[in-house]
Amino acid sequence: MLNPLSVQLLMPLAGSGGVTNVFESLSNVAPELRNLVSSFKAERGSVCEGHRIVLTPARERSTVLSCNILKVNDRTLMTTLTDISRQVEAERWARQNESWLAGIYTSVNEFAFLTLDASGRVDSWNTSIEQLTGYAEVDVMGQTLDQFYAPDDVDDYRCPEHIALTREEGWHVQECWCQKKNGRRYAAQILVAILRQDDGEFAGYSVVLRDVSERKITSDELTRLLTTDYLTGAMNRAHFFKLADKEVERSKRSGKPLSFVMIDADHFKRVNDTAGHQAGDKVLTQIVLEARRSLRSIDVIARLGGEEFCVMLPATAADGAMLIAERIRATIEALRIETEAGQLAVTVSLGCASLTNEIASVQDVLAVADKALYTAKETGRNRVEG
Repeated sequence: MLNPLSVQLLMPLAGSGGVTNVFESLSNVAPELRNLVSSFKAERGSVCEGHRIVLTPARERSTVLSCNILKVNDRTLMTTLTDISRQVEAERWARQNESWLAGIYTSVNEFAFLTLDASGRVDSWNTSIEQLTGYAEVDVMGQTLDQFYAPDDVDDYRCPEHIALTREEGWHVQECWCQKKNGRRYAAQILVAILRQDDGEFAGYSVVLRDVSERKITSDELTRLLTTDYLTGAMNRAHFFKLADKEVERSKRSGKPLSFVMIDADHFKRVNDTAGHQAGDKVLTQIVLEARRSLRSIDVIARLGGEEFCVMLPATAADGAMLIAERIRATIEALRIETEAGQLAVTVSLGCASLTNEIASVQDVLAVADKALYTAKETGRNRVEG
């Protein structure tokens, strides 16, 4: 007995006598069915499940049936035929896409692709990661993005901050220094985007990690010219205030502290008047160089004008800022600068301030730091106040 749908599926294969027997109708495309049945010796049970039969091989699309045969008894077989052509086509496209992706992963050396789970930990790995970074699957699975950052470019909020911005905006890009497994540093661009399930529910994050070292070599020189003080190499005033505004917003979102230190060279006019402007320029340059020795890679020193500088200290509370300021003061006090006018000693005065609920903008916190600097000047110079 054949139902109408079976007849419809088998009709193209039937001869002039029509569809009367499943095995006869399929003999040209699935002759193995008779053997499957004859070799099944149990009294009853499943002869085959999901056995695929290609009815009409075609260049673009084939008609494919899934055949299930159930032996009821020695005289009765129950056969079901299901058209799975669309499923097979989808599988073909999936395999093709996987091949394309595999080709991309293995041929593109500047990019790595991975995914993070909802907690921000790596939950998928492919060869592109190892080609770019040198890390094998066992190195990265279950780790956060901190795994890829250069050690001196990692702080306790970089990865959570990147994830938080992605959750807020849907995607986020940052540039930073990363490090390969062999220890080589490289300039990287990291794109993180939200992944969603078919129903729109949040599922995790997709990540593209890109090596931009070659591009950065050419663009860094332009960036340096636009953002750096020409004399001292410190960040210039305009770029500093742009960066400080962003850092204040970051601090408010993350709840991490943020501190600033104002620095002013003591008796600098006397240096210019007695030793000359070239000596004065060298003093300013040395102040920046020595201050940087006391700072982390995430800290910033900028020249605000004349002999006045400002240090921005992310993730640093007031007591930490005072310690760093004192270290800078002591380092510069011990400095002896060789100039054409002879050896010069120089000192600096410093004022510290931190972001609070009441002191909540760059202008406000710098005003407090400037007031502390004034106090240091008025109470003897070569001091730290805050």
